Amino acid sequence: MEIERVYEMGYLPLVSGIMNQLGLRKKIDQLVPVDPQCRTTVGEAVQLLVLDILSGRNALVHVDKWAAQLDLDALVRPGLQAAWFNDDALGRHLDRLHEADIHAVYSAFQLQVYQHERIPMGVFHGDTTSMSVYGAYTQPTEALQIVEGYSRDRRGAKQIQFGLIGNTDGIPLYGDVHDGNKSDKTWNPEVLEKLHAQCAAAKLDDFLYVADSAVMSKSSLDAAKRAGAYLLTRVPNHLKVVKAALAAADAEATTWTENVRFVTSKKGATYRWFATEAEHEGHSLRLIVVESSALDKKKEKTLTRAREKEADQLEQAAKEAANTPWHCRADAEQAAETFRREQAPRFHQVEVSVVSQEVVRKKRGRPKKGETPQVDTVYALQITVSPDDARFEEAHRRASRFVLGTTLPTQWRGEERDGTALLGLYKGQIHVEMNFSFLKDPVYTDEIYLKKPERVKVLGYLFLLALTIYRVFQRRIRQHITEQKPMRGAGGRILRKPTAAAIFQIFTYRKTAVLRLPDGTRLRQIVGSLSKEERRVLHSLGLDESVYLG
Repeated sequence: MEIERVYEMGYLPLVSGIMNQLGLRKKIDQLVPVDPQCRTTVGEAVQLLVLDILSGRNALVHVDKWAAQLDLDALVRPGLQAAWFNDDALGRHLDRLHEADIHAVYSAFQLQVYQHERIPMGVFHGDTTSMSVYGAYTQPTEALQIVEGYSRDRRGAKQIQFGLIGNTDGIPLYGDVHDGNKSDKTWNPEVLEKLHAQCAAAKLDDFLYVADSAVMSKSSLDAAKRAGAYLLTRVPNHLKVVKAALAAADAEATTWTENVRFVTSKKGATYRWFATEAEHEGHSLRLIVVESSALDKKKEKTLTRAREKEADQLEQAAKEAANTPWHCRADAEQAAETFRREQAPRFHQVEVSVVSQEVVRKKRGRPKKGETPQVDTVYALQITVSPDDARFEEAHRRASRFVLGTTLPTQWRGEERDGTALLGLYKGQIHVEMNFSFLKDPVYTDEIYLKKPERVKVLGYLFLLALTIYRVFQRRIRQHITEQKPMRGAGGRILRKPTAAAIFQIFTYRKTAVLRLPDGTRLRQIVGSLSKEERRVLHSLGLDESVYLG
């Protein structure tokens, strides 16, 4: 018996095992025609590229060299050769995906994931983000407009945009790659129709769509109604209905709820709210005015800078006014009143009084001996500037208020949907942002260097597929590794709510060896024994050590 080869497998067999369970390769090969002249299928290429993305992405021209270091028989299918995945072959596979409608392929797989994982459906969170790309892309194409737009990354770069809609576990039900200059106000109405089609395929009659303030437009409200959907968003402050709701918050008759908390830590923010109703763009809304005990850091800095700037301005104005003499008390009193009226400070108290001063009249030349100097009485302003802590705290409290708007009824799916419940649902929006952090992580996505916009679009969808596999991996893990049942990760760190990346590190040095038996057959063997933590992870994922053995 001889050792034919030793492979650095790491965590890739776990990722491959999940893709096999979800049926990624099989689904794609069903939807994308197989070219009989090609030695690999599109599904095999996609599975390899997703593995590449989740292991630290390579450029397409280097994928075959990277694949030569892998046990492709165990990770994809027996008989594959790395040379079959050169950049020309992968480029043709990307073209086939585009011709087969990559969006339809992706959407079909996402629905299959939800059904396979039995993921609850009903509340979805949506948002968009941009990604800069490199290249000229001067020829317009209907597939994807790669142009300059409002970039979340850097200015002056051509970009594409991702749209994502998923649940509170961050697993997308809907995703797309769209033009770099499309606004959210255009994207939301369009995507509501497509999300409705996804939900209808899952026999879901209605759903709640949580999004940012761009969704509070007539077109989005109308589209939601047509799709049988409800909306929940933070309503922009410039709308009249919001101004009226915030004004009502200052009324003495307004009844606020008791403080509620969404985390067990005493350091966490508390919230109180009150509800009102309004009509906007022909739709009935429930408005929830929320007041948080923790002000956003950006707003906190803005308020602090405003108070400091006001203090400097008042001190300078007070100095100039105090150095101006008045020969008539009435004029000085008028000047004091004008000073009070013109300053009108937000965060300070200003006290102005008129004081008289005896001033010796000066003459030219040396005074005569024994001459009694003439004394004039003049009037000056005495100004005192002091911080008004009460008014600053009031401004601080008002700045910490925001308004949620929803078309959702108070009773939905047998549950009370009051302000506390709506605020909890809206806070789930962070899971979309966490997905964007994955898409912008250079470990997984890095720069895009492709000549054809069609291939850029398909590669963007492969990023979304990799995100789905990553989130399913993480969701399964977190169902078994919890605050009550933590585990020890790499470096001895205690994991209570681990990310998939933290679990990946546990398998960093896991190897397999391919043994050649005397009769010529090959046998795979895990090098060393699996640790207690590794076995627990495999169990949590619904896998076993056979994923390393092919």
